[in-house]
Amino acid sequence: MPNLTIVNSHTPLGSLNEAHRIHESVQVEPWSFATFEDCLTAPYYGVFAYLNEEVVGFAIVLEVLSEATLMDIAVDKKARGKGLGKALLTFVLEQSKRRSMDEVWLDVRESNEVAISLYKQQGFSYIDTRNNYYPTETGRENALVMKWSNAEP
Repeated sequence: MPNLTIVNSHTPLGSLNEAHRIHESVQVEPWSFATFEDCLTAPYYGVFAYLNEEVVGFAIVLEVLSEATLMDIAVDKKARGKGLGKALLTFVLEQSKRRSMDEVWLDVRESNEVAISLYKQQGFSYIDTRNNYYPTETGRENALVMKWSNAEP
């Protein structure tokens, strides 16, 4: 099982660099390191997944009032298929409950069937499609907008 840790001011710079490297490896137009780092401070928070003291995945969440947005979630290609994405998403949803978030929103590439399946398993519902939202190597791709609702009072 991975060690899941919320990023804070004591998180080593090396861990930030490892997480940003993963972000760069999965995005066609990745954020700069400065933008990535800024997305780990309030009103955002980040969660890093560690295996053997190495960052192998991360999630970045924006919280505004009682609504959260999963801004980015990724697992290093060499660590996929081990349940790390599910562990990160479960952790984010548990944090959302603890922090009294009513909803968690996300956008996902229409072609990312593995992620869409995971989101549905975790209780996310399809809301809408954003046409030509994501850049690709050859053009643009639609995004599915999905929402999770905190059913607990």
